[in-house]
Amino acid sequence: MTILPSRLRLLLGDRRGASVPEFALILLPLCFILFGGLEMGYQIYVRSVMLGALERASRLTTVQTVDSTTIESDIETTIKRVVPSASVETTKSSFYQYSNINAMERLTKDANGNGVLDSGDCWEDVNNNGIRDVATTGLNGIGGADDIVRYNTVVTYNRILPLFRFIGIGNIATLTASTMMRRQPYEVQTIPTPKCKA
Repeated sequence: MTILPSRLRLLLGDRRGASVPEFALILLPLCFILFGGLEMGYQIYVRSVMLGALERASRLTTVQTVDSTTIESDIETTIKRVVPSASVETTKSSFYQYSNINAMERLTKDANGNGVLDSGDCWEDVNNNGIRDVATTGLNGIGGADDIVRYNTVVTYNRILPLFRFIGIGNIATLTASTMMRRQPYEVQTIPTPKCKA
């Protein structure tokens, strides 16, 4: 009977391996912080590459002879060097003036001066849709000389670490960026044709 209590005393007094449970308690939060930092750093890196590609696109667009398909291809190639499996979607639109972007199309003739499009009134149809509305999209393409061009790019890719399973975020990361610039005035700018309400 004296052997069991003495062994129990020895076992209770033994401190070898006491740091293992403490390390196990610290390991999980440490892994979350480490993996989260890596994932966030990768996302910041992809975003900076995307912004650099859009900056290059804006420089190329200001040149009058550039092809917009070449620019979109350049954006996609630049991003896919970093994220080969990414889905890259770039849309482009052009506007006559900066003041036309996200603004109600301007009345060019207001017969009774009430500021509302009435019969016989005319407006500057910026997006060429035949309706006086807020010009959020502009014309498709990069327009012509002296037009404002807006590129919107959306990059979608799978996250690199499985951290999303533990904290409830999705496996898909989506980054968006846009840029606007005015093209060079090598030619006379095409003025939008006013439309009139019958």
